[in-house]
Amino acid sequence: MSTSHLLQDQVCVITGAGKGIGYDCAKLFAAQGGKLALISRTEQDLVKLADELNLPDDRLLWLAGDVSDAGTVRMFVEATISKFHRVDVLVNNAGMRFRKPFLDISYEEWSEVMSVNAGSTFLFCQAVGAHMIQQRSGRIINMASIIGTLGLANLSGYGASKGAIISLTKCLAVEWAEHNVNVNVVVPGFCETSYADAFKQKGELYQFTLDRTPQKKWGQARDISNACLYLASDLSNYVTGEILNVDGGWSAW
Repeated sequence: MSTSHLLQDQVCVITGAGKGIGYDCAKLFAAQGGKLALISRTEQDLVKLADELNLPDDRLLWLAGDVSDAGTVRMFVEATISKFHRVDVLVNNAGMRFRKPFLDISYEEWSEVMSVNAGSTFLFCQAVGAHMIQQRSGRIINMASIIGTLGLANLSGYGASKGAIISLTKCLAVEWAEHNVNVNVVVPGFCETSYADAFKQKGELYQFTLDRTPQKKWGQARDISNACLYLASDLSNYVTGEILNVDGGWSAW
């Protein structure tokens, strides 16, 4: 099999495309021949990305919007289908996080992190999954976190939302296997994305993450987008319901 253009003319929806892993997925998928439908909250980030991609109009659609709003998701998916007539790949990357002791979390904060992380994944899986089932093909890649598989203090809201995504992934993989729709989840460890600089200011905590990681380093956005490319392409035809850890060995001990 040639691997020169793994996603040639595949229509790829990427949420949270304005920064970090989503941003890098967009650049990698475009380089592999994909047509892109991108959504993120901040218009300026998407304008910058569109300029970097320099794709012709018939290969790119983008929208600045709230991925946790059902109306926005429905409108965006409908616009994608109207323009490209199908969706082959969905990367549910949009997310948020905050650190706070559990007893100090308000219900509003809990609801927000669940809505943005797990809620947007639910909305996009439903909206895009319906089209994939109809066309009898598709790849869904959900983005979780090592905090969704283990416990760390002050990250209960974030961890709960990512754990929900992992469970949803496995259920959909079983439910949609007969429709030729593969559903997998990527579980990143600590990576050099948009929050890294601020995190590094937390001296002891940052050092703990290095010491705890067998490779003694943080990953890069490209490490995660490469894993997404594998799951988005024909290289992973027989892979569904998989939890793919990309964490420098964190989950190995």
